[in-house]
Amino acid sequence: MPKNVQLSVACFALALPIGAAAHHSFAAHFQMEAFVEVEGRVSSVQWVNPHIRIFVEDASGATWEVEAGPVNLLSRMGIERDTITIGETIRARGNPGRRDSQVLWVSNILLADNTEILAAPGAEPYWGLNAIGDATAFFEAGELALPESGERSIFRIWSPLIQQFPRPRGDPELTAAGEAAQARYGIDSQAVPDCEVPGMPFAMMSPYPIEFVDRGDHILIRGEAYDLERVARLEPLANAPEPSPQGYSLARFDGDTLIIETTGIDYHSYGDLGPAQSERSHVVERFTLAANGLELDYEITVTDPVMLAAPWLWGGSFIYRETAELKPWQCGNVVD
Repeated sequence: MPKNVQLSVACFALALPIGAAAHHSFAAHFQMEAFVEVEGRVSSVQWVNPHIRIFVEDASGATWEVEAGPVNLLSRMGIERDTITIGETIRARGNPGRRDSQVLWVSNILLADNTEILAAPGAEPYWGLNAIGDATAFFEAGELALPESGERSIFRIWSPLIQQFPRPRGDPELTAAGEAAQARYGIDSQAVPDCEVPGMPFAMMSPYPIEFVDRGDHILIRGEAYDLERVARLEPLANAPEPSPQGYSLARFDGDTLIIETTGIDYHSYGDLGPAQSERSHVVERFTLAANGLELDYEITVTDPVMLAAPWLWGGSFIYRETAELKPWQCGNVVD
């Protein structure tokens, strides 16, 4: 199994100490081992998901594209659209682009009034000044409690912590066909467009809240990232639908565990850097509600006899917060 097989995780690359946010592979676009600084005038700001872009004109007249994480990430850290003013002079520090030397993945921004923005979870103050950008809620659960009713239920909004959001729990073992298909992926390529809703199970790899809604004959699973909506039916359809990126999901309960089996997945890969996914992919998800009703364990088993030589385990966990909400994603559009 090639060691260069990686999975780009929707919205976070946890291998980085600052926990950067994106849909695509960071290694494909940025030199994560290098840091540069740029100073200049802000000419425009694109306040959109999945990446905020700040355009900065330096003293030579060159324009830099300073890229940050999603609106939904920064707004939860207390950073809003009006925090950065068009026309002001700022300094930005981050990782330079691999193919474009004037693109920067930003971790720290110094505003004209000497306020320092910590623009990524885990970023430390660099200039040592007054800093904003509180990412505590992404790392710490805080004090948790059930609703006043005391009801234990899976049917509510659940939030992951950065350390525990769903992702693969190891490298895949590939078949010969899987090894051959891996050639289509490269460190400098992006297989999943920024605003494409990924196929299963990649669609569930997100550090943002999800919600389970009881619709009687089916369960609606809503994900904040990419405004995801999945349907898991409690009874099989008379005729299975045509294959699709989300596939055909059947759900059942086993005590406190919701089990969802998904087949009929028509999607090209398990992530931005592979491995390739075949239409024989079979995904089994298990969501187990803890005795205290405040935690939800998530386990995924992926089998694919065409591409995978052995089952591939994924997973994570969620917590219940009374204040949790699903914010709109509106990929590619200005988010209010």
